[in-house]
Amino acid sequence: MRKYIGAARAAVLGVAAVATVVSLSGGAAAAPTAYAPLPLPANSVGATQIQTGAVDSYKIKDKSIGGWDVLDNTLPWSKMGSDFRANINKTISTATVAKSTADSATAKANAADSKATEALTKIDSLPQSPSYLKNWGEIFRNTVGNARAELGQSSSGEGLNFNVPSAADAITWGNEADFAGKAFSLTKVGYEVFQTGENSAIAGNMPSIKFEIANPTDAATYTTLVYSPDNSASNAWTKIDAAADSGKHWGFTGSWFNADPSRCGLNGARCTLDDALAVLGSNAKFISAGVGKGRDNAWHGAIRSLTINDTTYEFTAGGVQKG
Repeated sequence: MRKYIGAARAAVLGVAAVATVVSLSGGAAAAPTAYAPLPLPANSVGATQIQTGAVDSYKIKDKSIGGWDVLDNTLPWSKMGSDFRANINKTISTATVAKSTADSATAKANAADSKATEALTKIDSLPQSPSYLKNWGEIFRNTVGNARAELGQSSSGEGLNFNVPSAADAITWGNEADFAGKAFSLTKVGYEVFQTGENSAIAGNMPSIKFEIANPTDAATYTTLVYSPDNSASNAWTKIDAAADSGKHWGFTGSWFNADPSRCGLNGARCTLDDALAVLGSNAKFISAGVGKGRDNAWHGAIRSLTINDTTYEFTAGGVQKG
């Protein structure tokens, strides 16, 4: 910019010198020579722009900005005003603080995530609470007198503890919600029993597996199919496979079934499971399934599990679980 301003000044001085020479010689003053303005590079300010007042020398004499300073869209730091530089520094400082705060927050969040993951890992490694089944309990309509059945702990371990005080008492404990209305079918059935010597002093003194059945035949609307095996070993847990039992330990309640020995009546000769199933009609349906005792003899013992078809129900102190 300065070289163009100098060139403009030299041109003016040249014109003035010519005019003076002509005047001194006494001749007519010659017309000043016209000079074409010098071409300006991009982003430059020349004398013409200064003469119009767009940019005066006062504005550029201390901190002039040439075209070369803006050709690459940058301004040297030294050519910026102090207030502008202060604002830039303030912005940089604010951005630095914000970034530091964000970095700190990110670090804290990562630490919290790490602790949460560690805590969840510890929780996952803890023993899970057992899931207990609903709808198991005492079937009140089949309970007589002072007999009671309760899930709990005893000297024999966890199980369903039976307390049947006398031959006048009876208890049935099972499920009459999940089985009700389903077509009656038995492929696997059995239970695990804790028998005592006092119970075994009476022959055939065992708890029963019981199934209430609706429409068992065209001639009957209701019956209970009962399984009562021979006494198991005393003072021990014994698993009994009722389906595989070849003894005649199955029988139906009700007058129709007990009127004819071929109908597998509970009060008669009884039969095997296969024989009992052959008596039932095609419309037989579950009402309930469970275990019970009485009315026949006093009995104190426990049942730990009951298997019905493909499911084994475990009786624990906390509830019933699928085995």
